[in-house]
Amino acid sequence: MTQNKSVNPGIFPLLLFGYSLAVLGAELLIAHEAAGALVFAIFIAAVGESIGGLWEISQGKTYLGSVVTTFGIWLFGLFMLETVGQVLGLVTPQALATYFLVLLIPIVLLGYPAFKNQLGWQIQGAFVFLFLLVLFAGVNFILTSSLLNLAAGASAWLAAICIWLLAAEDIFAINIGSDIETTSAEIGETQHLE
Repeated sequence: MTQNKSVNPGIFPLLLFGYSLAVLGAELLIAHEAAGALVFAIFIAAVGESIGGLWEISQGKTYLGSVVTTFGIWLFGLFMLETVGQVLGLVTPQALATYFLVLLIPIVLLGYPAFKNQLGWQIQGAFVFLFLLVLFAGVNFILTSSLLNLAAGASAWLAAICIWLLAAEDIFAINIGSDIETTSAEIGETQHLE
């Protein structure tokens, strides 16, 4: 069975992951009032990454699927912490720092194959900048340093760029023309059989 080159489940979770990181970078660097936009960017990325990651896993692409599903579920937890946790009075600098800093371990574990197998500078860069983002943001919840805030924002934007470049590779590999021709031929054959 040949795989349809116009269908790639890895595209939309990568685009949404990059989107949420870009909104985070904007909120940290230039528009601190954009926190509301960030909450919803986190939510849509959480949903998209979780669904897309599980789809990837079901297609046998376990590495990318595991990466985006892990981040998607983590983002869903962050969304819950920032919304429900706020209502319940659970959001403290220590809670946010812990939630972020413990993610460093999965980032290192998930990033290891990208470096071991030399999967490309885009995915390696994404892991480096995600690690730095989570480190700077996590420590910043405790120290509240404008320098750490800037470093976290810059890391978010650089991670977004790397992730969008990964998505762009998949998008540019789409070959719709041959798929349309194949589909038209299949429709024609089906009509003759009836």
